Amino acid sequence: MTNPLLSWLEQVLWPAGDRRDIWMILDGARDRRVYSSLTSSYLDYSCLYAGDLAPALERAAPHLVQLEYQDKYSYRILERGWGDSWGVLLKADSDIKQLRRHLRHFLIAQDTQGKRLVFRYYDPRVLRVYLPTCLEDELRTLFGPVKCFWTESQAPGEMLEFSLQRGRLVERRLRPEEPERKPPDVFGGRIPQRYPPALTIRASQLARFSQVEREKFEDWMVVHVNRFFPRQSQSAGEDQLRQTIRYGVERAASHGITVKRDVCKYIDLMIVLGRDFDTDRASPWARRILGQSASSDYKMQSLLAAAKRRLGNR
Repeated sequence: MTNPLLSWLEQVLWPAGDRRDIWMILDGARDRRVYSSLTSSYLDYSCLYAGDLAPALERAAPHLVQLEYQDKYSYRILERGWGDSWGVLLKADSDIKQLRRHLRHFLIAQDTQGKRLVFRYYDPRVLRVYLPTCLEDELRTLFGPVKCFWTESQAPGEMLEFSLQRGRLVERRLRPEEPERKPPDVFGGRIPQRYPPALTIRASQLARFSQVEREKFEDWMVVHVNRFFPRQSQSAGEDQLRQTIRYGVERAASHGITVKRDVCKYIDLMIVLGRDFDTDRASPWARRILGQSASSDYKMQSLLAAAKRRLGNR
C-alpha cells in the first residue's frame, strides 16, 4: 500500500489482520460521493432510516457500512472521507441487522422539556464533543455492543479513539508519527445511576455544543476578515480582532440577528462603520432599521442597502 494515511488507518483498524468487526456510519448529506461510493461497491451496507425513502432523502441519509480488510472499496471510502467529516468509525462484533437496530435508537433525542431533536451523532464534530459530556448510564446505552468509536480530531492528522472501560470513557489520541499511543484521558468516574433517561440532551450538553459552534464561527470570521478587510485586521491584531468578533456576535444577537450569514454581514458593517454604529447618533438610519419588528434577513438587507447609499456604493 503506497498511501501513508491508508497504511496507518489499516494498522489502527485491523492490527491483527482480517477481522469483520470494523464499521463506519457515513453521512450521506456531507458529500454526494458518499452514497455513490456505497452503491458502486460490493460492501454490506444499510440505511439507518426506515421505510421507503424518496431517492433524494436516501442519498442524504446516514448509512452503516461494514468495512473490509485490504478491500479497495473500503479503502476508497477511507481515503475520500477521512479528514472531511464523512462519518465515524466503530468496532463491534455484531451483524449488520443487530448493529443497525442499536444505532437507529439515537437518531432522535430529546431535550429536558421533551422536545424532539434530530441528533447527528454520526458527525465526528458532534460525537467528539458529546461523548466527554455523557454520564455513565448514557455512555453504556450509547456504546451497547460497540467496543470503541473513532473520530477525526480537531487537530489535523489526529484520530480520537473512545472506549468504555468499567463505566469510564477513555479517550486516546493517535497520530501516524506516534506508534505508541498516548496515555488515556479518563473522563469522570463511577457515577450513581439516578440520571435522566439516556439520550436526553441535557442543558449543559447543549451549552457545550453552542460553545463549540461559537468557537468555530469565530475562527471562520477571523479568516473572513483577514481576507476581505486585510488593512483593518492587520492594524487590529488577532486578539483585538477576536474581541471585536465576539462583541459583534453579542450586538447582533441583541437585535435578533443570529443566523450565521447575517451575523457575518453585521460584523462586516461594524468594521466599515464602527463597532457601535447601531447606537451612534450619526447613524439614526441604522437604529431605525434595527428597531423594526422584522426578520434577521430583512434587517440585514435593509442595513446593507442603506450603508451602500451612504458610502457611495463602495
